[in-house]
Amino acid sequence: MEAAAVANGKAEGGGAANGMSGASRGAEPRGAGPEDQRENLEVPNQPADTWVAPDGAFTKRILRPGAELDKPTLGALCQVFLEAPPGAPLGYPTDCWAQLQLGEGDAAWDGLVDACLETMVPGERAELWAPGGAVLGLHLASFAPAPEPWQLDPAEKWALALRHKERGSERYRAGEVGAAARRYARALQLAIAAGPAPPDPEHTRLRADLHANLAACQLRLAQPAHAARNCTKALALRPQHAKARYRRGLARAAMNDLEGAAEDFRGLLAAEPGNTAARRELDRVGQRARERDARLARAMSKLFS
Repeated sequence: MEAAAVANGKAEGGGAANGMSGASRGAEPRGAGPEDQRENLEVPNQPADTWVAPDGAFTKRILRPGAELDKPTLGALCQVFLEAPPGAPLGYPTDCWAQLQLGEGDAAWDGLVDACLETMVPGERAELWAPGGAVLGLHLASFAPAPEPWQLDPAEKWALALRHKERGSERYRAGEVGAAARRYARALQLAIAAGPAPPDPEHTRLRADLHANLAACQLRLAQPAHAARNCTKALALRPQHAKARYRRGLARAAMNDLEGAAEDFRGLLAAEPGNTAARRELDRVGQRARERDARLARAMSKLFS
């Protein structure tokens, strides 16, 4: 896996830990000897504020507030000390000062670390309560801001979108569905921001594929409503997109929209009569619809008997 972050070891005598640019926001971390490589994130006699992410993915407990206002965004280079329990699913380096580029980690909890860091300001120390009750320690010393999307020209945005798409496909093939979904979502943001209006055929194809790929991840993450919406967006861009139509059928079936699912599978079979997967799923939703109708008929019979 491409390195998501580079550990920088110990900082020297109060200077920059890794030679970050003077444009970095916040103070550089102080040097740490071998005896204190782990940060003591518990700050006694300090009030702790607790903040819950809007989507409920994590809770942050602020141990020491920062002194600035600016916060890092995706792509920012952050000077961070990250503490984690043994075996935590993290790709970012732990128990040392390291430079992290937000959005470049693909392990299961890297996305939580990214999201938490996006809420922090330089100098802030916090605990991140991850799913299952695990506690991570975070100290953001400084960061170098990433270019805003509007500062990139369309060619740069498309190049970044393709890069994230390729990384997403790598993660999906490796079975890392959550990481793949994050990559596809990031690629979509860039593609949408970069595309001319109306988008040219190449860009239209890429955006449709990204919506369909994100839907594949969402199906495996048990998010059928999101998957169905992304498939609909893909089909709006490319009505002949077979994978999007098939995946929307699966999503609709998962939401018990059996008629909608059957419509998608029939539409796919009309275009591809030999598609055995669509035929199998059409038979399944047909059987489910017959069983549902039989249950309804029995209930109505009891009601009026």
